[in-house]
Amino acid sequence: MERFVNLFDAAGLGLFCVGGTLKALEYGLGPLPAALLGVVTAVGGGVIRDVLAGRVPEVLRRGLYATPALLGATLIVLTDWLDFADHPAVAPVAVVAAFGLRLVALIRGWNAPVARAG
Repeated sequence: MERFVNLFDAAGLGLFCVGGTLKALEYGLGPLPAALLGVVTAVGGGVIRDVLAGRVPEVLRRGLYATPALLGATLIVLTDWLDFADHPAVAPVAVVAAFGLRLVALIRGWNAPVARAG
């Protein structure tokens, strides 16, 4: 069951980071605030889900979680900066990039770096 939850969580992460970034750009936010809002939208949704499920939020564990969301949001911001964001393939590519990085990180056991004690 955990595999299916992780699969759908990775898909939601990709969708929400792209959707949040696109909506922020639509409302006139600059590139950095739009990307950060996309990441917060994606990560925040996962945190709410985990809290309601009584689990430690994924973002507080060692695995890559916010980084894939940042990748998807950055792709959207870059294509917007290049005046290419209206192309119909941009959003799906960004979603697949975030989704793919999250899945690869789960499969390969990639972790975010942590500070050394001491």
